[in-house]
Amino acid sequence: MKYQGINLENVKLSNRSSILLLLNNSGAMSRKDIAETVGLTAASVTLICSELLEEGLIVELGEANEEKRVGRKKILVDINPEYGNVLCIAVESDVTYISVTDMKGRVLCNVKIPTDKNVNPEKFFKNVTDECQRLFWKNGIAKEKVLGATVTIPGSVDRKNGISLNTYSIWNESIPVARLIQKELGIDVVVENNLKAYAQTEIYFGIGRTVNNFFVLKWGPGVGASIVIDGKIYQGSNKMAAEIGHMSAVKDGRSCNCGRKGCLETYVSTKAIMDDIKKSLEKKDVDIDDITMENPNVRWIITEKLDMLAHNLRNTISVLDPKHVVLVGYMFDIPGIAGRFIEAYKGYDPLVTDDFFVKSELSVNENHIEGLAVLLSEVFLTQAINEKGQ
Repeated sequence: MKYQGINLENVKLSNRSSILLLLNNSGAMSRKDIAETVGLTAASVTLICSELLEEGLIVELGEANEEKRVGRKKILVDINPEYGNVLCIAVESDVTYISVTDMKGRVLCNVKIPTDKNVNPEKFFKNVTDECQRLFWKNGIAKEKVLGATVTIPGSVDRKNGISLNTYSIWNESIPVARLIQKELGIDVVVENNLKAYAQTEIYFGIGRTVNNFFVLKWGPGVGASIVIDGKIYQGSNKMAAEIGHMSAVKDGRSCNCGRKGCLETYVSTKAIMDDIKKSLEKKDVDIDDITMENPNVRWIITEKLDMLAHNLRNTISVLDPKHVVLVGYMFDIPGIAGRFIEAYKGYDPLVTDDFFVKSELSVNENHIEGLAVLLSEVFLTQAINEKGQ
């Protein structure tokens, strides 16, 4: 008999994904505890774990420490951190970060280079792959162990075809990023919008382990956001959801790289803030260290930016109603900024609870390994990365 509407292979992949995600979120567990948690039979979990052990995706860690237990001991299994390495390339408007990690997110080596906007994109990504090759060679990373690479980049992305459609603040043209990197390194490449990559990182390694609905607000160098609903990133019809930086903040205001006027980013991006500080202090050169609440003139400028950002966020939140707003980005790492931002937000919503805003524990990671979570979603969920040895 042929069953209609059920693809048994998809069910199997879904069950594999559930087990891998559980181990990622909870750490080592016994097969029995896995079965009870994900709602599968012990026999199904045993079969799937046997396959994952054979593939090398998980490993057995030995017996669990249990007091006064009679009978067979529980054998723990966990994701194998040495299954393969992941190349993470994070392109930001000012700096590009390159890291190699294991499956657990441990950074094996890294380097950062300026994001050179004065050369054409093909030349820039050739420079990036040259740095990757040097990183592999200097640190003894075998290319055969690299499962794949993830490139996270601002702006709209065609993930299916590995194309950056428009980075706005860097290049205003479509760039076949995956093809350029594959040509030089010979590995599979996933290209993702940087904000969605941050959200995926929170899903796998941050607040998403305990909360299914939240909003990620990233500030620095630009301003952007991502929406997570029921544990999944909301893309929108044109994959442009949560573009808070391009909300209209001022009618007929400053010109934006996106072609519109008055976008929020033209007022609260790091560059916009430094330009305003430069004008106020009559200085020729201003850097990130000049953004401080200690100087009264700078404090007045920052307070104005905080109010504008808080106002736009409040309007967004009133529609989405998430459980939490996760704050990420180096602007929120500047002493006093996060607290003053929350105060500014309470000026528009005095009923907001104290635990509504969550400072991301991952934001202190200067290695920018959010690409790991993106590639893990391919390995865990879609099996898009070829299995080792094929």
